[in-house]
Amino acid sequence: MHRSIVFLQIPSFPIAVERACRPKLVGRPLVVASPDSARALVQAASPEARQAGIRSGMRLNEAVKLCRDLKVLYPNPPLYARAEAAILQVLNRYTPCVEPGRYGAAYLDVTSTMRLFGGAGSIAFKAEREIRQELRLIPSAGLAINKLVSAVAGQQSPPCEFVEVQAGEERSFLAPLKVQLLPAVDRSTFVKLCELNFRLIRQLTDVSPLHLELAFGRRGLVLYRQAQGEDYSPVCPPSAVPHLTRRIELAEDSNDLEILKAELFHLIEESLSEIRRKGRSTRKLQIDLLYSDLKTARGTRRLRRHSSQLSRWYSEAEALFLQILTRRIRVRAIEVRFEDFAADPSAQLGLFEDNMEAKEIQLTTALDNLRDRFGKNAVRYARAG
Repeated sequence: MHRSIVFLQIPSFPIAVERACRPKLVGRPLVVASPDSARALVQAASPEARQAGIRSGMRLNEAVKLCRDLKVLYPNPPLYARAEAAILQVLNRYTPCVEPGRYGAAYLDVTSTMRLFGGAGSIAFKAEREIRQELRLIPSAGLAINKLVSAVAGQQSPPCEFVEVQAGEERSFLAPLKVQLLPAVDRSTFVKLCELNFRLIRQLTDVSPLHLELAFGRRGLVLYRQAQGEDYSPVCPPSAVPHLTRRIELAEDSNDLEILKAELFHLIEESLSEIRRKGRSTRKLQIDLLYSDLKTARGTRRLRRHSSQLSRWYSEAEALFLQILTRRIRVRAIEVRFEDFAADPSAQLGLFEDNMEAKEIQLTTALDNLRDRFGKNAVRYARAG
């Protein structure tokens, strides 16, 4: 049975929220930015501003030159947070499986609640109508069997409507669309795609995935999968338990143990670095595996005491990984989840702490500082590649 995933978003979310609160702003060219900064960037632009050539990420002083009547609004994060909470409150009426996105967007897995509300299309229509009537926000939506295609469909949907992609039509729906709609296409990838004359998604499916891998490395195989409309990531509601989750979908399904252990090492290293930046340590780890046949495996491990150090965690993570890796089927994705946080004890080293542990903490602190300054990939452990 195919899943039914609805993607719902409020286009130009900050602008839409400001206009819902101040109807006099409707019809005027607007941007959200912090004008008190000399290097301020446009965070959001109204349709009227976009018609004048203004785009998100543009320098504010350039935007003002393009549109003399432009009105600049200060960002109002508390207001936007309240609007997002109100939207989620509406969506939770139709399914408990709601995953919030960014800027007024969310995914809904309505597979288990369709019988209650008359089908996935009916849920999308009713949710849009209630948000419009109760919150004065105008949503658009997409409906498909996975998050990738539903999100692209939602971006193609006119306001107050929804675009439905039937099961089996994912590739034909995506084919005529621009490549930059695929999640794997960041700015540098888009530039390279243009250099190679890849403009439309169908052009990615017309070539061998091996050719894409030669041109883009592992990302090339991800591009090929996404161009086919493949996406196996679940809709994940936020948990009430504080946690940090990192996930990687392999560019190519693999049962090569060295490749899998290298990916695991990278996930653990990145997660612990983030935990240390928050001044925390952790005691519980959960690892989830997704096999190529879409079956999953899960295991958990606890330390005796909290730690944020890689030397303490990786051997435990590797042992847990090997414990749950019981099938010969290739692995498609790995996810790690850390829970049970406490204040980082490494920040309170005493005079008589273990000397080796003290040296490791000094090393990891130095590495974290380098990453904060020069980017997370500026320095890596050799094993992480």
